[in-house]
Amino acid sequence: MIRRHLPGLVCLFFSIFLLAQPLCALETAPGVTERTGERVPLDALFTDETGKSVALGALLGKPAILSFAYFSCEDQCNTVLSNLASSLGRMSSAPGDDFLVLTVSFDDEDTRGEAAYKKKNYMSAAGRPMDEGAWKFLTGDKTSIEALTGAIGFGFRKTEKGYDHPAALAVLSADGRIIRYVYGSSYLPADLEMALMEAREGRITASIKKAARFCFSSEPGGRAYLVSVLRVAGLSTLVVVAGLFIYLKGFGRPGKKDKR
Repeated sequence: MIRRHLPGLVCLFFSIFLLAQPLCALETAPGVTERTGERVPLDALFTDETGKSVALGALLGKPAILSFAYFSCEDQCNTVLSNLASSLGRMSSAPGDDFLVLTVSFDDEDTRGEAAYKKKNYMSAAGRPMDEGAWKFLTGDKTSIEALTGAIGFGFRKTEKGYDHPAALAVLSADGRIIRYVYGSSYLPADLEMALMEAREGRITASIKKAARFCFSSEPGGRAYLVSVLRVAGLSTLVVVAGLFIYLKGFGRPGKKDKR
């Protein structure tokens, strides 16, 4: 009897699983849409940590590692910048001489003073001598920020308590083309060296660690949302398992024989 109904039970289980998928699709985390080979907006204007207004193109001229952050972030942004600083300190090529590092805030309310504070801390954390121009911390208005993040394909979402955003770097060629993306919140110096070599040669290649981590604000739209989804998924699984157990147990009971 059980064997006869097994295909139906399997179909029932997968139907419930598939119907549950829209729960996770109600709200998705902002991620990265890769745009390798495309060029960043060289005319986009930003303010550096000294208060000087600079066009993005004027900062380039060498391969560059581009990172995004918002300076009031207390979570993933600090981890990304700390680990990036650590990797810069262990690389054989020299920041400033061989390549540049650009950290751009996607919060248009961040100030030049906050940028200068971040620069001082993370330049020190790198633990190696670097020219002041080696690592620039930039702020900008909404128009410039959206032009750059849109060109890179970097998604972010403002919330009541911060921003939801992925953790990823973009490596640029000297003329502002996107060479590759490096995902995650920590980076091997060898991976960055390889990406920068490709940027110098103008070679566009596959991204490193294509598994982006995400930084969520503490409001319900972020991490709490994921916790809720996991709870719903767990509860749904328990209900399905319990239903199957009862169903199978019912079929396993000896029934009354027909009297003929």
